[in-house]
Amino acid sequence: MAEGKYRVAIVGGAGSWGRNYTRAYAEHPDCEIAALVERADERGRAFATHYDIPMVYSGIAELLADEVPDIVSAILPVAHTHDVVIACAEAGVKVVSCEKPIDFELARADETVRICKERGTVFGCGTALWLCPHIRQVAAWIRVGHIGEITGATIPHGLPTEVSGGGCHLLVVMQYMVGLEAEWVEGWILPPEPDYVAAEAENSTEIDCPAYGRIGFKGGAVCELPRPRPELSIAGHVGITGTQGQVWLMDEGPVCILGEGVEQTPVRPDFFADPTPAHWISPVVDRLVRGVESGVVECTGHDYRQALEIAMALTLSAHNNHERVNLPLVGREQRLYPSSYRLHGGDVTGWEGMSPVPELQ
Repeated sequence: MAEGKYRVAIVGGAGSWGRNYTRAYAEHPDCEIAALVERADERGRAFATHYDIPMVYSGIAELLADEVPDIVSAILPVAHTHDVVIACAEAGVKVVSCEKPIDFELARADETVRICKERGTVFGCGTALWLCPHIRQVAAWIRVGHIGEITGATIPHGLPTEVSGGGCHLLVVMQYMVGLEAEWVEGWILPPEPDYVAAEAENSTEIDCPAYGRIGFKGGAVCELPRPRPELSIAGHVGITGTQGQVWLMDEGPVCILGEGVEQTPVRPDFFADPTPAHWISPVVDRLVRGVESGVVECTGHDYRQALEIAMALTLSAHNNHERVNLPLVGREQRLYPSSYRLHGGDVTGWEGMSPVPELQ
């Protein structure tokens, strides 16, 4: 890295998810946390004292008026992500990140991705590529042709509870593993969970809910999304099938299979010996730090915008007699609201039934 440490600010760094980022940046040898931006004043100051962070601000404008950090991680409720990421890009922050889903409106997600690109700000989003061990290594293994040409994929337990709010992670992983552009979607949905219906939704196509169906890719590969079933909730995150083998992504690590029919054989590629991080958040932060110099990150805002578009297409298809919906969507004003908790945060909606009140770990 360049001489000295990278200056970092975490927006929402004392929240239920943001506290993981604060911890990881505090432990990173190349980073210095310059500030927290936190509306929960008492909790923010407690975190700042614990991690020896010199400044706590109540809003992004106050931070950027005093300093433009090298990296800003905006770990916020969805309703606030768009404005904070754009403010950082327009101020000249080198790397900015947010969490899932990227937005509730496709046009807003488009604008966020576009402005970051125009301003030269590297935009990372989410933690999908670290959901399971060795995701990045096994994707590279697939890319060089070990399982042949990709013919299909599956998310074996569908998209339970939330097609967008939680499902976007799985959609990002699936797209990353397939390495192809989605062209069409055919969707079905299940009734939404009562606690996941946002008050802002004006019609049924705007409500986040369980979904399943099919996603078609260039070249003819199809991803199957079976109807969600609780008993299959740990059956595997994503499966990829090729002409010469298969890969299953599991919590314990990937299962790699070569061959066809009775000749199928499990194999252990060399990357199985690679160490896994002691804490899952460490490589998430490390890829943002590397992005300052390289100008590139994995798991981008573009990737999560694509996942949001697929989620929206699934719901639109379901409400239109399951007819095929072509991508990209023509109407960019489409909205899909996540739960009120994801949209506004526990400090507004309450933490009961969602996450515990954030505390220092």
